[in-house]
Amino acid sequence: MAHDEFSLIRQWTSRSAGQEGNGLTVGIGDDAAVFSPAPEMEVVACCDAMVETVHFLKKTMNPSDIGYKAVISNVSDVAAMGGVARYALVSIAVSPQWTPDECQQIYEGIYEACQAYGVRVIGGDTVSAPDALHLSVTVLGEVEKGRAIRRSQAKPGQLVFVTGHVGTSAAGLHLLLQGETAERGVSASWETLMDAHQRPVAQIKAGRLLLESGACSALNDVSDGLASELWEIAEASGVSILVDAATVPIHDEVREYARHVEKDPLEWAFYGGEDYQLVGTLAKSHYEAVSKQFAVSGVRFTVIGEVVEKRHDPELMLQRDDQQLPLPKAGFNHFRSG
Repeated sequence: MAHDEFSLIRQWTSRSAGQEGNGLTVGIGDDAAVFSPAPEMEVVACCDAMVETVHFLKKTMNPSDIGYKAVISNVSDVAAMGGVARYALVSIAVSPQWTPDECQQIYEGIYEACQAYGVRVIGGDTVSAPDALHLSVTVLGEVEKGRAIRRSQAKPGQLVFVTGHVGTSAAGLHLLLQGETAERGVSASWETLMDAHQRPVAQIKAGRLLLESGACSALNDVSDGLASELWEIAEASGVSILVDAATVPIHDEVREYARHVEKDPLEWAFYGGEDYQLVGTLAKSHYEAVSKQFAVSGVRFTVIGEVVEKRHDPELMLQRDDQQLPLPKAGFNHFRSG
């Protein structure tokens, strides 16, 4: 890096200085951070990487959006366990195409997301990269001992639900990639779509509500697409899942934009990803109480299908009109060829 590395690191992470206390014994600025979870809690740890051209492009994401989203993707993983995010470690590899000011903006987005979810940056690493920017965030959270919600407890006869809307982020990415459309001003009509892609919301509130209710048997966050997450639940639990296409919650603006560009919004919902909603299962006997709790909390909660007995191997099926169609195991996959 052309500038003094250590002065840049101090500048980018200055907000984290002197933040010891409330479980944090040693904060940023030493060889490692030290923290103590409450005795009745367990640590939830997750790590996600964002790589330029693989996860984001400068044409679709401002630097601050990149930092913000890198934190949210991890906070969402903690939410899917029913936990609360507490600390973050940030590692960044900066290529020559990125200026110190742009990196500062990335950290502005990181700290904005951390402030929104009560997370403190406690360390990380900064290095140079030859060709593209790499950003990796590790989030450490906590959840009550023995109560973390997993993917593997779905049972036949249970309902399948999802929070919020799905497909919105993928529609936003599609819009942002249409350079000519944006230049003509059409994008101003689809602000919800762009916000969903650039500034997603992690469902910590919903995750905590589900954990506290004791009703949720399996849970996943929608990072790689609804189909991918449902397949993970089906395989981990050894069940099959049937989804009703008519019930999948798709935002009105997504439907309108899909008509505008002649796309099927269900394709974005099932295979787009990065909505960071929660999808899971619960017993039918718990539905009324949980749906009331979500209504009081102002969080959208929609039943989209049911868990069924697997015939041979786990399956994911879509009921659309009078047909049952297989939903392929797809979604964003780093290693899929073709």
